[in-house]
Amino acid sequence: MTSQDITDQLQRIASANDFAARSAELSDAWVAAGAGLEVVEPILRFMEDHPDIDYGAPGPLVHFVERFYGKGYEERLIASVQRQPRAATVSMLNAVINGTSAPDVKQQYVNLMENVRRNPLADELTLQRLSRYLERHTH
Repeated sequence: MTSQDITDQLQRIASANDFAARSAELSDAWVAAGAGLEVVEPILRFMEDHPDIDYGAPGPLVHFVERFYGKGYEERLIASVQRQPRAATVSMLNAVINGTSAPDVKQQYVNLMENVRRNPLADELTLQRLSRYLERHTH
């Protein structure tokens, strides 16, 4: 399964009214096919390109990529948030912060959030989420 395969599959359901259900079906198929860390990047890029999709709370795609926590997921998420911050990916970063016990690593992630807040590509919803998360993590 290539990155292009993942992208094509996601593009086919991008305008579906039941996106969350359809993405759950895709995620199940990827698990069954033994998809690994290589699918995280195209999923994150899809999320960057489609900020208005309701992915769920947090949704099947997020649950799928979080399977790779501690296996390279964090690095790909950081690159995505730096490249094109979106409300969904910022929320994913917040979950990583909440799941991090090492104070120095947690602080690095919080510093990243601070930097992302100055990214000119961050839209208003993303900035609102960043502010809310940063308020929790810095007080």
